[in-house]
Amino acid sequence: MKKIIGFDQAVRVILFMVCTLILFHASILIGILGFDYAPIDLLWGGKMQTRQQLLNFEIASLAAVVLILLLVLIRAKKVNFSKLIGFSKIAMWLLFVMFMLNTVGNIIAPSNFEKVFAIVTAALSVLFLRLAIEKSEG
Repeated sequence: MKKIIGFDQAVRVILFMVCTLILFHASILIGILGFDYAPIDLLWGGKMQTRQQLLNFEIASLAAVVLILLLVLIRAKKVNFSKLIGFSKIAMWLLFVMFMLNTVGNIIAPSNFEKVFAIVTAALSVLFLRLAIEKSEG
């Protein structure tokens, strides 16, 4: 896998995708809070019952994606938290597994909108695996 995609290239693609996800979740929050638009039937597999549930899940999602961004920046040594490099490698393994499971969930979701995200989550899963297999240097 190291020959297929380099570490730095994987970092750049992940950062682009994660920043896009941040914009996605932020736009949903802006739609809910600013325009009273809550597409509960399109998101979260159509499982949300109320606007408040969707709002809570989107806030949690945005926080999680920002945390992922920080972990990737630490793993790539773009943010200097050298004591967390080892933890960031473990986090990449956990993110690999989490995004693999999320891919399965997106594939079986009733919404076609969610099914499309299976492509994104599968790609992220492979990219997190690439970051996880890179040797830590400190």
